[in-house]
Amino acid sequence: MRNFFLSLLFIPLFIVAQTQPKPKTTPAKKPATTTPAKKPAPVAKKPATTTSTKPAVPAKPNPKVISLVEQAYGLYNESKDVECEKIIKQILVLDPKNKDAYSLRANIAMFAFKYDEMWVNLDKVYQYYPAEPEIYSAFAMTHLNYYFLNDSTKRVLCRKTIRLASRNAEGYAAMGMVAAVGGNYTEALDYFDISFTKNWKDTLSRVVLDLPYANCLYNVGDTVGAINRLDRMIPRMSGKDKYTCVFLKVKYKLDINQNDIGSELDTLNNYAPNQPEVLMLNAKYLSRTNRKDSACKMAKLVRYSEGGEAFDLSPYCDNLQKSIDLSKIKKLTYSMGMSDFIVNINEFAYPNVVRFSWMQGESKDQSTWSRGQINIAKKALDSAYMYIDNFEKGTDVTLDKTNTFWLSRRQMSDILRDSTTRLNLNGTTMNGFKMIGHEQIEVLNANFKEVLVDCLVLFDGTNKICYLNDASNPLVLKFESEKFSFVLAKME
Repeated sequence: MRNFFLSLLFIPLFIVAQTQPKPKTTPAKKPATTTPAKKPAPVAKKPATTTSTKPAVPAKPNPKVISLVEQAYGLYNESKDVECEKIIKQILVLDPKNKDAYSLRANIAMFAFKYDEMWVNLDKVYQYYPAEPEIYSAFAMTHLNYYFLNDSTKRVLCRKTIRLASRNAEGYAAMGMVAAVGGNYTEALDYFDISFTKNWKDTLSRVVLDLPYANCLYNVGDTVGAINRLDRMIPRMSGKDKYTCVFLKVKYKLDINQNDIGSELDTLNNYAPNQPEVLMLNAKYLSRTNRKDSACKMAKLVRYSEGGEAFDLSPYCDNLQKSIDLSKIKKLTYSMGMSDFIVNINEFAYPNVVRFSWMQGESKDQSTWSRGQINIAKKALDSAYMYIDNFEKGTDVTLDKTNTFWLSRRQMSDILRDSTTRLNLNGTTMNGFKMIGHEQIEVLNANFKEVLVDCLVLFDGTNKICYLNDASNPLVLKFESEKFSFVLAKME
């Protein structure tokens, strides 16, 4: 994956700022290279190099070199590395010290895992441009989130800049960014503090560094300090960057129960009124200020907005359905990808006995579907840890050691005690599951009206189970795994 970043100046805003609001009218622009771009490429497929897309040319630029450099960047962005290298060779014939050519080669080499070549080309840039020792740390910043350029190599790049220019700030700031992205927030703060005592080539870069600094303070528990940093920064910023800072300030204040955020929230609502992250802040603010009905309505707006489908409504809405009365509901239809699985309840007296008939198929003609009968005995409903979901056609099965579609009383007791339980899926190894929160599932009722049913979620790192938090009916509504999934689609 080759991602672009705007510039070394603005990298903190994209990497460490968490989620930033988007303007309501202007779509997000394609990020540029690590220095100002001549013009954005139409399709971003690779990250920019550590130099500008605007050719670095002598006082009397060679028009042919300019054209070739632009052509090389176009090929690079389209991942046409072989063709790009052919153009690079032409550039170097005309301009043997061309910064863009060597920087492009460094990037191409890195993506090909040819790290020796990467270093050779970065060294070439520094050899011809010794006043720019930040070429190494800038390269690390450009690929800050690229997994295959490991943190050790990024740190070596930053240290080289520090060694070559120990009085300059760029190497220390980049080292702090590497530490912050790796979750080493205290170390990041130490490097940022050092950078503030050094010389900055660009004073605005020093101002922007307050944003990742605030993020690190927040992550080490100093939320008040983080808010103070943002307050210092906001008057100096403009446009998208300013709203990012305002967004984080509101988020941080709500996290420590400070509700004096009305004006800042109005600013965000005007700038990005339909962005899920901003709607979430509104829901939280309304809930904190005891406007429960409005908070629930706002939370549902989040839920039905693009990107907010997984938003948990349970802290905001008291009217969510949390149980299903199986003395009245007799038919449950589960969606299993291409097929449906229908459970017809014959007898429900949990935890003593559960009997149901089932049918499964894909075609509209249900006479062709597989079908059978399941009886779950009291012993299984009491204490089973094994769960099965594959049934043989035409069988009438009684389960006394295994369960299906319901959790056992013992599992419910485990969860009540310490939010964990065990489950053996279809005779595999016993997995430990932890309760991680709530999820609402959209289910159609007999009138084809959509109902949001609140569930608790169990997760073992791979498999997810959503079930009713109802001791008299801990029905499994949703199950997700790498090989098999189902979700309750209709109840009637």
